[in-house]
Amino acid sequence: MLIAVDPGHGGKDPGAVVGDYKEKDINLNIALKIRDILVKENIGVIMTRDKDETVDLQQRCDIANKSKADYFISIHCNSFTDPSANGTETYAYPRSLAGRNLAQYVQNEIVEMLKTTNRGVKYESFYVLKHTVMPAILVETAFMSNPQNLDLLLQKPDAFAQGIANGTIKFLKSVNYKQTDDIEKLQMKGIIDKHYDPKSYVTWGEFASVILKILGGR
Repeated sequence: MLIAVDPGHGGKDPGAVVGDYKEKDINLNIALKIRDILVKENIGVIMTRDKDETVDLQQRCDIANKSKADYFISIHCNSFTDPSANGTETYAYPRSLAGRNLAQYVQNEIVEMLKTTNRGVKYESFYVLKHTVMPAILVETAFMSNPQNLDLLLQKPDAFAQGIANGTIKFLKSVNYKQTDDIEKLQMKGIIDKHYDPKSYVTWGEFASVILKILGGR
């Protein structure tokens, strides 16, 4: 399992700026903590950046795609002209069911851990969601433009990282459980003759045998 973790902005692109605080730095701080948590859980992580450097949107997608990451998680902070706007929201590409499910797990865990306003899961065709070949989400952790949210981002980056990591881990466990259950159902129906590891590859010969059984041996 390999997760691409993408700290938004960086280098010449500071992202949102509030006083002396730059979004790029908050994003990187949280993202590095996510990496450390996932690695301790024996989940592979590739970073689109691990320092303050400029990485354009296509480069971020290329890093994830070339590494053949299984999932992509982009970390951002929100900002708005009205300082009363606050809370957490997570975006997924509208055509990706897996991305939508991952987004919901992550959203739930952040809100549970930080008690931020739940702005829900939303669907957009953001560049990094559309041009990555794996299920991808973009997390807007909280609003830098809101004083209370900014305090959370500065004082509790570990909690944001833990929430995102927890959501990711719970999602991965749910996917593995469902795949295992589906394989057992196929075995019980006689469509496959043994139990397979959900992560193992299927040869064309095995695939052809399954299709023929479904078609009744034709």
